[in-house]
Amino acid sequence: MKRKEKGATGELLALIHLRRIGYELLYKNARFGRVEVDLIMLDKGSVVFVEVKARKCNTFGLPREAVDSKKQKRLVRAALSYMQELGSEVNIRFDVVEVDLNIGAANHIKNAFTADSKV
Repeated sequence: MKRKEKGATGELLALIHLRRIGYELLYKNARFGRVEVDLIMLDKGSVVFVEVKARKCNTFGLPREAVDSKKQKRLVRAALSYMQELGSEVNIRFDVVEVDLNIGAANHIKNAFTADSKV
């Protein structure tokens, strides 16, 4: 499976999981400058920026470990851009969904990081 296929499959499995637990999709693969946010969801009044990491093995570490401080800063900047476009204040959150492509399982990490000191 090619990298792009793995990413698309991971995002689909993450989206299915999040919808199953009541999240509503706002945008998929939203671009803010050079940053792409995998999923922007709505959960009980909060806008949730979701980074999806899909893997077939953990040879290079857990998928969540790929959401390092540099990636977090980019996501926070994208979220701020989104909020400026929206023009209103709402609660935001950053979640990570790890997807094991071998078994199709999603591990949802709610509040994976905060915007504090990331900008």
